Amino acid sequence: MSESLKNRGALYAIAAYTSWGFVPLFWRELKTIPPLQILGHRILWSLFFFIVLFLVRKSISSWLELMKNRRLLLQCLPSAAAIGLNWGLYIYAVNSGHALESSLGYFINPVFNFLIGAVFFKEKLNHWKWGAFALACSGVLLLTLTAQKVPWIALSLAGTFSLYGVIRKLTSIKGTEGTAVESLMLVPVALLILSNQTLAPVNVLAQDNRMSLALLLSLGGALTALPLVWFAEAAQRLPLSTLGFYQYISPTFQFLIAVFVFAEHFDTGKLISFLLIWIGLALYMFDSVRKHIHGRKVPSSCST
Repeated sequence: MSESLKNRGALYAIAAYTSWGFVPLFWRELKTIPPLQILGHRILWSLFFFIVLFLVRKSISSWLELMKNRRLLLQCLPSAAAIGLNWGLYIYAVNSGHALESSLGYFINPVFNFLIGAVFFKEKLNHWKWGAFALACSGVLLLTLTAQKVPWIALSLAGTFSLYGVIRKLTSIKGTEGTAVESLMLVPVALLILSNQTLAPVNVLAQDNRMSLALLLSLGGALTALPLVWFAEAAQRLPLSTLGFYQYISPTFQFLIAVFVFAEHFDTGKLISFLLIWIGLALYMFDSVRKHIHGRKVPSSCST
């Protein structure tokens, strides 16, 4: 792979993860709107953005062709459910004063990933990864003991996103086309939310500031879809081992925003818990770098 492609891939990766890192600032602007209503609009506007993108790329016909394959659509049902639940949980977390816990969820997401890899894909874990897993578990356990409650938001976010990654790995539709299909399959959920008086008791677009709210809600679709497009572009240009290092940009910014902008409570117990998790991630990264360097030193065998 050429250096120019790698450099462009790095820029796409930085753009994607940085935008995900700052997105709590955007969702907090919509805190007067119930999270379920935000989720409904997020689904509809993200699908609208994808359709516009496909029209610009002149690939709308190939995407529509996918809609005729019932088997592929059924494959996307579980991943659509997982990502929809993840989106809703994240909006709820940010707008209910749990942005710090949501950042924890994405810090421990890699730990969930390699645990799922060991359980479902029979991947072998060396002592470095087991050490990382033990430290991360210790951090979560300490957080549970000091707060006297299970950090269910963090665990749910990490679990749903890891599950989403596993399902997407097993499905045939990749990249932005697959995410657009998932958004389409979530449209009935969005319409149910927005048309139900119990789930959406207040029509936010009928309020006095409806134009500004409508603009913000539509931007939510772009902020959902555009980073996914950038991520897909980065994934095409970078090895997954390299791309994995960029994933910590997002929860780092989320953590800083939660503590220094939203002024969420951050005591000594939380500090020690996060330190244990960060040390575990450092072990995980060290092992990944060690394997990457070793892999580059070992010459590839020639096939005849």
